[in-house]
Amino acid sequence: MSFSSHSTHSAFSLFEALLSIVILGVIGIICSSMLLSISKNLAYTRALSDTSPRLALLKIENLLQYAIIDSITADNGAPPHSPTSRLLFATFSQPLLFGGGVKNTTQSLDGDTLLPNASLLIESHYDDTFTFTQLKGWQSGQEVYLITQPKEPFKIYHIAQVYTNALRLDDKPTHPPRLILPIRSHRLALHDNTLMLNSAPLIFDVLSFTATSINLPQGTFLELHLCIKAPVKAHCESGGVWLDDMIEVLP
Repeated sequence: MSFSSHSTHSAFSLFEALLSIVILGVIGIICSSMLLSISKNLAYTRALSDTSPRLALLKIENLLQYAIIDSITADNGAPPHSPTSRLLFATFSQPLLFGGGVKNTTQSLDGDTLLPNASLLIESHYDDTFTFTQLKGWQSGQEVYLITQPKEPFKIYHIAQVYTNALRLDDKPTHPPRLILPIRSHRLALHDNTLMLNSAPLIFDVLSFTATSINLPQGTFLELHLCIKAPVKAHCESGGVWLDDMIEVLP
């Protein structure tokens, strides 16, 4: 009596192998799509929490706190009542005007009041030369702003020469000057997706930047809007600053 044994071997058929490959491929596509979506969401979340646009606007706003309203213009020389991506303006030099912030300088006090580091009150003048009781804090080439009576249109003057108790400017004013103030001119412009402040880049990957001057009953408000590139959609920030006009200092 003979016995014959038959052993059964299980194996994938070609169809089953191809089906497995297709299923694995679909799972891989779904997983990669989910990972890509998660990655985009994380990138977008990081972009939203990125403070660089807000910091850029804060720096601009801080500068504009000390801006002279009459000096703020677009490229065409007119006030920016329409949105513009280029802004020209002049600010008061804080260390010289408000005292402090200058190394190796003995601060002058009037009681408890810290006096400016530069002589401001003009005693007399003749053409482009101005005399002071005591001259301090000024250097050749500095930008200055004159408060005249009556008030003349905003103009930037430059100190041409410094004497013992006098200054000579590069031009003469059209009206009698009463005060001379230290200022610094600025240029804010969008160029090739980079927002430039003077000659230095303030922020990169900029899609748009606009500044608009709005006259309201409460005063003048300069509205700012900045958008930068982000993985999913643009990251935009808005801000602005109330502009204070010069106080009429002298009768």
